Amino acid sequence: MGKPLSEAKGEVLYGNSFLPHFAAQIRTGLTGEVLTPGQARWRPISIRQPVGVVATITPWNFPIAMVTRKAGAAIAAGCSVINAPSEDTPLTSLFMGELAVKAGFPEGLFNVIPCAREDKQVLGETLCESEDVACLSFTGSTEVGKLLYRQCGDTIKRLHLELGGNAPFIVFQSADVDRAVAGCMLAKFRNAGQACNAANRILVHESLYSEFVEKLAKRVCKLKVGNGLDDGISVGPLVNSRAFERVSTLLGTSQHETITKPDSNSSPFVSPRVVMCGSDHETPLFHTEIFGPIAPVYSFSSEEEAVRLANNTRYGLQAFIFTQDLAQSWRVSEELEYGMVAVNEGAISSANNPFGGWKESGIGREAGHVGIHEFQEEKLVCFGL
Repeated sequence: MGKPLSEAKGEVLYGNSFLPHFAAQIRTGLTGEVLTPGQARWRPISIRQPVGVVATITPWNFPIAMVTRKAGAAIAAGCSVINAPSEDTPLTSLFMGELAVKAGFPEGLFNVIPCAREDKQVLGETLCESEDVACLSFTGSTEVGKLLYRQCGDTIKRLHLELGGNAPFIVFQSADVDRAVAGCMLAKFRNAGQACNAANRILVHESLYSEFVEKLAKRVCKLKVGNGLDDGISVGPLVNSRAFERVSTLLGTSQHETITKPDSNSSPFVSPRVVMCGSDHETPLFHTEIFGPIAPVYSFSSEEEAVRLANNTRYGLQAFIFTQDLAQSWRVSEELEYGMVAVNEGAISSANNPFGGWKESGIGREAGHVGIHEFQEEKLVCFGL
């Protein structure tokens, strides 16, 4: 999809990390429990069993990791998998299917169904409505997630949705500014900002606003945009011309001062930039998932205002906070309406950490110690003595 080669190599390592993680859980994650009996003669236990055939619909922005995070857990749970990859990146899934065969996977355990964009709706409907598919796991936009949610209703299918985000990146008064800037560069510009958990609304305390913007702008202006295969490239293209047009249109809605390199935008490349939005929290940039290398920076004056602004969205995937006040970090983490909160870090995704959101950012969790449970049913077995 054009991401810099160094990032692509990093995704290979990240994506591969889910496989040994879930393989290890075959020994521990499939266990049940011995339960407290409700009557003296009962001996109840719970066991976990595979849910059945799992359909996975995966996105283009992380075409390896999003497959292994889902399929690795499902296969470890004992399920067969159908993967419908994005029409923008089908070759990755097809190659993974070939590797599965070479690794000795039984026929039918991991299946790939690529299709053209115009056929994707029909494929989605078929998977949702099929009584042979027991579970659907989808990563993508909230709009499509809602559609799939409705289509799965008739079969009461087990459903896992990892959807859009509008992540706040909050820099409090006590924060280490240099560390916050470094974290922002990672949280915002990785994969050219094309990530559901990318920093989308950068909220900086008014006392640090000028310093933060100045330091962030210096870092941003050093980013090199171009073909991901070229040496030294730090920001690749947007995935296609539609993405370029959407981001360009969104930029056109803002009249705020922008700091960027003198490079001109040329599809599918968008020059990274910092947009100084100040106290304007009504701009379309504030309420839209940008999915591009645009860093709008807003000001706030109090902790209460920062939390209110952060929670002012229907999304709830991930939030970032930077502070050196331990009590504040704990307090704000609890007040934020998000499935994940990164404290003084620009990236926290790993095979060990559960990934998922609140509100319209999704249902369920992937990875961590609970990801395998999305693909299992719990059964009570009660023995009478």
